[in-house]
Amino acid sequence: MSVYIRCAALMCIVMLLLTSCQSQSYGSLVIEFAEERTIQPLAEAISVTHIRIWGRQTGGGSASLSTQLRQMGGRILIEGLLPGTWEITLCGLSANNADAVVTRQATQSLVVASGRTSQAVFSLAYLTEGLGTCAVSLSWNEQAGSVATVVGTLSQTGEARYTTTEEGPFPLQEGVYTGSCGFDGVVAVGTYDLGVLLTNRSGTHIPFPNLDSVRIFSQRRSEGTIALSFPVASITHMVQSASFSAGTVASIAINAIPVAVPIFYPTGGTEPTIASNRYTSPLSITETTTIKAVAALDGYADSAVATGVYTASNFAITRPPQIGAMDIVTNDYQTYAVVVLDETGLEENHYSWYVNGLLQAGENSYYITLDSLVPANTYRIMAKIQKGDQSLNTFTQTEYFTIPIES
Repeated sequence: MSVYIRCAALMCIVMLLLTSCQSQSYGSLVIEFAEERTIQPLAEAISVTHIRIWGRQTGGGSASLSTQLRQMGGRILIEGLLPGTWEITLCGLSANNADAVVTRQATQSLVVASGRTSQAVFSLAYLTEGLGTCAVSLSWNEQAGSVATVVGTLSQTGEARYTTTEEGPFPLQEGVYTGSCGFDGVVAVGTYDLGVLLTNRSGTHIPFPNLDSVRIFSQRRSEGTIALSFPVASITHMVQSASFSAGTVASIAINAIPVAVPIFYPTGGTEPTIASNRYTSPLSITETTTIKAVAALDGYADSAVATGVYTASNFAITRPPQIGAMDIVTNDYQTYAVVVLDETGLEENHYSWYVNGLLQAGENSYYITLDSLVPANTYRIMAKIQKGDQSLNTFTQTEYFTIPIES
């Protein structure tokens, strides 16, 4: 397919104007240009700023038009053409040097007639041979920090021709992440479909097939910038830290949006991927556990990894502690001591003592001393065990003690 140049790159219209005199006739040439673009080299790299023109008479004529380099802009006049059949050739350049050729040669036969104006229209096509390079800058929002890999593909008629891969982590600047598809090797001149595939850390993919068109020019670098837009999953509920009593079962619920996005969690506190366990119902745990979870689905950026640390109480109790007998401390039958007996695995614990349901201030050892007790009255005593700032929230069994009457 020909690429037409006007004003800088796409369409060239060549008009031959003929003037004559009685003994000799001459012609002139006017050239105009136009441009359109997609992901391609910078305008100054492919805009036609100069035209190289040459030609010769055919059909028995021997005149020739020596190579001329004309700057774009306004009318380009070529004078001094003898009547007869001419073969005119021209090409477009992006600068006034030999390395700046950007179009193929276009050749056309035309007749310059004495006393008449002749006209020919030329279509200039960009070079269809050679190699170029390509660099496409990509950006996406800061909520999508899970992107780990960017794969770019240049395809023609549905078949991948060139592929490039960029591994993260990707820099975050001014609220967006940036990546790129850099085809810095040899890419043949032509028009390609650019496809991009993002891969999240979880292993899910965000595809962008046929994202844009890319045009490769001989010895030129095609550049472009594309802002990607895609949804981000989110975990909306997961308790981040909690303690529970050893020997009991803790239930951990996890919710995410959108509701259809699956949630994955590994065992052992490793990073979650789509190869991890899939969450289907609240998790039941019986020991100290760290859970990391991610909401992940193709077409979405992963949610941030949610981490929950669930600590089983470090009260290693194999049987409930018992409250021992009430022992008289003094001979007045009013001061007694009560101790906790039969503990297993408890060290340096604190005790909260309750008498008739009232918390006793100032007592936190494994025994309590009670005084001013009334003979014949019965007292209800129980204790709650605490280690550091953790509490079993479980009382010992309740004991009832009746104060004997003095004998």
